[in-house]
Amino acid sequence: MEFVDSCKKLINGLFNDKPKITISNSSPDKITFLVKRTVKHKLEEGKRRLESGMVEEAIEEYSAAVDLDPSCGISQFNLGYAYHEDGQYEQAQEHYQRAIEIEPSCPYFIEHLARLNFENLEYSEADKLFKRASMIGMIQPLSIGLWGRALFEQKRYEESIEAFQLLINNEKQNSIKIGARYWQTLGNIRLGRMAEARKITEQMLRKKVSDYKIIYNLGEAFIECRCLDLARKIFEKIAIAHEEFLIARLRLEDIRSLEKEIEEMLPGLFEGEEDKLLYRIHALSEVGDERVSKALIAMVRSSSALVREGVIRYQTQYGYNIPNDLLPLLCDGTDFVRDAVFEYFSKLGNPKYLNQMRSGLQDNHIEIRRKCVSFLGRFSSIEALPELEMLSTDIKNKGIYPEIRTAISQIKQRYQKNIDAMIVSCASPDNHRNTSRKKRRNFWISILVQGALIAYFVYVLLTRW
Repeated sequence: MEFVDSCKKLINGLFNDKPKITISNSSPDKITFLVKRTVKHKLEEGKRRLESGMVEEAIEEYSAAVDLDPSCGISQFNLGYAYHEDGQYEQAQEHYQRAIEIEPSCPYFIEHLARLNFENLEYSEADKLFKRASMIGMIQPLSIGLWGRALFEQKRYEESIEAFQLLINNEKQNSIKIGARYWQTLGNIRLGRMAEARKITEQMLRKKVSDYKIIYNLGEAFIECRCLDLARKIFEKIAIAHEEFLIARLRLEDIRSLEKEIEEMLPGLFEGEEDKLLYRIHALSEVGDERVSKALIAMVRSSSALVREGVIRYQTQYGYNIPNDLLPLLCDGTDFVRDAVFEYFSKLGNPKYLNQMRSGLQDNHIEIRRKCVSFLGRFSSIEALPELEMLSTDIKNKGIYPEIRTAISQIKQRYQKNIDAMIVSCASPDNHRNTSRKKRRNFWISILVQGALIAYFVYVLLTRW
């Protein structure tokens, strides 16, 4: 229950512009440290007073513990913890740092200093500390969530999405998963990946929701980016579940009035010459509506390249999942139409179309190659490395060298994570008599797996070139 309460604070606090997140209720007494008997007595007394809400008295007890043994890391941490609870951030930071200096391999201490930095809106420093703690050992789900938010505030949306996915993978509470998916959706919206934002949101709407404030904020986010059909679904869910949520009903009325205007515009969409047609497409592009998407798809084979591009850009802008209708246009004879199609698939974010995106690596348009390289970085396996390495040696790709290097780095990192996961999956419960034998076995498994993948890499390189 302690952790659930902490995570509720996380979900509630993360929706404020300047969040005030209280630290975890989990107690540091779960960590084992050797302390003097007199120090232990003071720590126990401080813990009792802190749990009774007597923060000032707890500070006195923890201060006495520190005086008895300044080199005791848990005493320094507890004093910092109490100062943190009391809102005395400078003193809290000082004692957290002392605890870390004494016990640098304790991720628990580093996590709390990171949380303190997060509360002070020092997102860059919080990010560094969370990363440091995670490299030492497993960090708590609450910290993973705050780490994701710190990354988001630094506009590092890709990393933020990954952090929240880690939280989803490690957490069973549905309310916490909903909060994590909320931030993933916002991250995808910021990256222009409306298809991925739409997919996550539709999954959320199928789940039972306990905190409708999160869903409402999501609806507002979709209104801001003019995605009306999805915003309508969100506000309809709120209005049905909470009739007293009057603001959601008002939003629905606004959306429905706009939808009536769209209905009046649709019949004239197919009338007129190219310039009039482009004008109507531009006008309809001001809002995202599924009916407009379907109407425009009927024009995707138009003889006008500008019309084809307009249709594709609309589907990309609002994230409609119509890949089969657009696949033939990957071979379109007009550069800017092909560029629009490759952008659609790059933002669709579906690894199913990896082979189609790989085909664009040899396109004569550098912007298409840029999109394909970034897509491979996100989704491809190690077999794509030879191809990317070859691209990096071609002078015509000079303008996309940074993207190529980033893609290669992403694939290698993913490869290493897969290796680590395989090693962990091969491990069995520890037994004192078998520990050394198991360590040797895991070492050789690691060597064999890495050797096999390196051999495959060389094979691909030699057979392709």
